Amino acid sequence: MSSPISTPALDEASSPLIRRALHRARVVGNFAIIQGVVQAIGFLSGILLVRTLEQREYAYFTIANTMQGTINLLADIGISVGLVSIGGRVWHDRRRFGELINTALNFRKQLGAFVIIAVTPVMYLMLVKNGAPVPYTMVVIVIVLIGLLFQLSIGVLGVIPRLRTDVGRIQIIDFTGAIVRLIALGGLIFVFLDAAVAVAVASAVSFLQYLMLHRYATGAVDLNASENSEDRHEIVRLTKRLAANSIFYCFQGQITIFLISFFAHRTASIAEVGALGRLAMIFSVLTNLLTNIFVPAFARCQSKGKLRLLYAAIVGTVAAFSLTIVLGAWLFPDQFLFVLGNKYTHLHRELLLMVGGAVLGALTGTFWSLNASKAWVAGAWFYIPITLATQALLIPYTDFASVTGVLIFNILSAIPNLLLNFVMSWRGFRSLQSAPA
Repeated sequence: MSSPISTPALDEASSPLIRRALHRARVVGNFAIIQGVVQAIGFLSGILLVRTLEQREYAYFTIANTMQGTINLLADIGISVGLVSIGGRVWHDRRRFGELINTALNFRKQLGAFVIIAVTPVMYLMLVKNGAPVPYTMVVIVIVLIGLLFQLSIGVLGVIPRLRTDVGRIQIIDFTGAIVRLIALGGLIFVFLDAAVAVAVASAVSFLQYLMLHRYATGAVDLNASENSEDRHEIVRLTKRLAANSIFYCFQGQITIFLISFFAHRTASIAEVGALGRLAMIFSVLTNLLTNIFVPAFARCQSKGKLRLLYAAIVGTVAAFSLTIVLGAWLFPDQFLFVLGNKYTHLHRELLLMVGGAVLGALTGTFWSLNASKAWVAGAWFYIPITLATQALLIPYTDFASVTGVLIFNILSAIPNLLLNFVMSWRGFRSLQSAPA
């Protein structure tokens, strides 16, 4: 028996303007509070690992976690863009939405299989190069791939409650995953905990969330609907159009770990970057608000005037929040680093650089999410040459063996993509002016 489905929280056409605005504010506020609790629990899980694992083990966990994320992102080239842009028009039709979901699911699994074959050897080399024994490396890789099997489906099924703005269901799934992971890690501290066990816990949580999401999806859409050839054609078209840019963007997003893994002379450097990355989870609440509330609302909105106001409000909120975090890291570095434990209290300069990189990533991700939700991605390929040109200029002046050098390289490399996404937004709004009313 399927779970009851909540009424969509953001109904674009019902209720008077003031009541609708108050309703949306209440939905966003409630979601932010619950999501803040969820992210706090997730943050505690991360800090538990940072403080408990030896630096070598935490380095292995960082590599495994990074590569799992890389494969998951590469298996999504163009699919999320198609899901949100098409889904924004058909989400209210149970059968039609089911066709889109099944089309995306099948295509993502096919793409995921190819990506796993291509990227897994890189994960093997990174682990072995940093001292992981071969048998241990194989165990970690198998556990990572098991978790990926569930994440591939979660990435598609998760669009259903987001486009329906079923906030309650999103919160239940997120909260359950976060609390189960924290309890499991907390208990394993007293038994045995290393990188492989930590990755196994994450994979088990992914399985649990997949089960919950699949049960919800069964009641929300028709999962027995056949694939839609037009949807597949559109998703394949977007995949071809975005492939080069998405692959490049994916590796650029993980470039810090890649460079440290291959150029640093000590495994502890990977652990330091991974530990500092945990502090970037501060942006997770904002990211979840974007993914689950604002971007779906932006995708559904068909009014030109409202689109501009919504865009300005979203970008302005992210910018203000980002500035606050940067100021906090600059004024109170000791308080930020205290939570990581004694092994990482010396990373004052690296902290500010990591937060700066996270801010650029948050702003760029905001621009991209809004652009992608409306398929404003023409010219996205230009990201590759301008980033490569920037990095070519930086290489002679960068010390890739140091954490500081790699973090600075990462920040400067990210600036062209931020500017490009802003230009794509500007072009998107200009295209609305010439479109028929």
